[in-house]
Amino acid sequence: MTVDLTASFVMTLPPGWVRLPARPEAADHLAHELDAIVAAALPDDLPRDSAEPLRRQFRRQLARTVGEAGEAGATAVYLPGRPVDGYTLPASLTEAEVDDESDAEPVEVIARLLVDAGQLDGGLRDVDGAAAARTEDVLTNDEPEGSWERVWTRRVVYTISVPHRPGRWLVLNFSAVYGDEPSERLAAALVQLFDALVTTFRWIDVPGAEPGDLETRLAEVDA
Repeated sequence: MTVDLTASFVMTLPPGWVRLPARPEAADHLAHELDAIVAAALPDDLPRDSAEPLRRQFRRQLARTVGEAGEAGATAVYLPGRPVDGYTLPASLTEAEVDDESDAEPVEVIARLLVDAGQLDGGLRDVDGAAAARTEDVLTNDEPEGSWERVWTRRVVYTISVPHRPGRWLVLNFSAVYGDEPSERLAAALVQLFDALVTTFRWIDVPGAEPGDLETRLAEVDA
């Protein structure tokens, strides 16, 4: 289902992370961001014969990731845009907006989400004054036990009620992939990082709420 964007917000991102829009009307912006990511990962001073095929492959992979997320309903994908000491963090974040056509109050919807996830204790959160559910699970792929290709994904989802748009929800879906004990510890640290980032979340342009301007809201994040 396609929805008009109404959940205006800001959130601090780690250095090097980028937001890639997944809606078709943002294709030009996405292309610019992809060019910047590829240029940072494979700069022009590399040998053209060997680097150019890698650039095309990397760009296609990024575009496919964002495209698939958009087809699944995401409005944006957040990725680490620059390697750290040659290593790209195995994590991503998707942003989506959905409508709830029922007349249920946000706390009722959240309670159902938490009961279904078996995480009623501690899952109710306040995100800049909005009721939210935090759920977490671990997924694995279909590779056989013991295979080097077998990986797990630690997923944390914040389902946040949009306070100024009844029935509208913002969903932030964070994933960290791991395949062994050291990378599992890294995934756990990345989850902690994501939870910390959510504490910087601020709504902007909220009708009837003060302060509502972006500059003041950003000042709150910095504080």
